Amino acid sequence: MKKNKTDLTLSMDDKIYLAVSKELAEKLSFVYTLACLKQKQNSNMYNMFATREIHAFRDKNTAELYHDTIEKIIEKNASDETKQTLFSANDKLIEQFYENSR
Repeated sequence: MKKNKTDLTLSMDDKIYLAVSKELAEKLSFVYTLACLKQKQNSNMYNMFATREIHAFRDKNTAELYHDTIEKIIEKNASDETKQTLFSANDKLIEQFYENSR
């Protein structure tokens, strides 16, 4: 009997993801994220303003999986009432992020 192995696991507590986009290519793919980082390791406090990050992948399928996972986390975050303040505080950054991703 084969065990169901997880392809990717991400914490939903290390960062509050607000936006994600991708640029897929055969040789190198990129996933761009906008997230509020946790202030301290054992804290429930997050930076109010988001940070942009870029993640590089040699494998396009892995990049797609990473992007889709972050996208699902963002859906959960957006529907969480306790995280709405972070989305509101960063609405202009989120708008700029998506404008620059096109």
